[in-house]
Amino acid sequence: MSLSGHSSGIDSVSFDSSEVLVAAGAASGTIKLWDLEEAKIVRTLTGHRSNCTSVDFHPFGEFFASGSLDTNLKIWDIRKKGCIHTYKGHTRGVNAIRFTPDGRWVVSGGEDNTVKVRIAFLFQDINEVRFHNRVVMINGHK
Repeated sequence: MSLSGHSSGIDSVSFDSSEVLVAAGAASGTIKLWDLEEAKIVRTLTGHRSNCTSVDFHPFGEFFASGSLDTNLKIWDIRKKGCIHTYKGHTRGVNAIRFTPDGRWVVSGGEDNTVKVRIAFLFQDINEVRFHNRVVMINGHK
């Protein structure tokens, strides 16, 4: 199976927990969601101003997060078809994002050598780890 539709290079991909949806973030900042059972695009989401470098689905499926070189981490509601919150705070691009397995936390790592830990749906920063002197990577991903 081949999924097409982006007009620029793909920088990030992720499956949802049920393995029905695939999210792909592109160099244009656009994110596309594909339904694998129907092999078609179900959403095209815009909001990032630069490369979407990381996407990760919430473990319970109705939300996903995206990180971008525009320094922002966004939380998207798949049902509402849009961004419900934008976390700011990185001073350089976001390279990696992940939800915890229970979905309570979302973490981002960036070009500013920081890791930001946030409660996923309280929409506030909780902690910042600034011990790195290099670019932060999560699970081998920049």
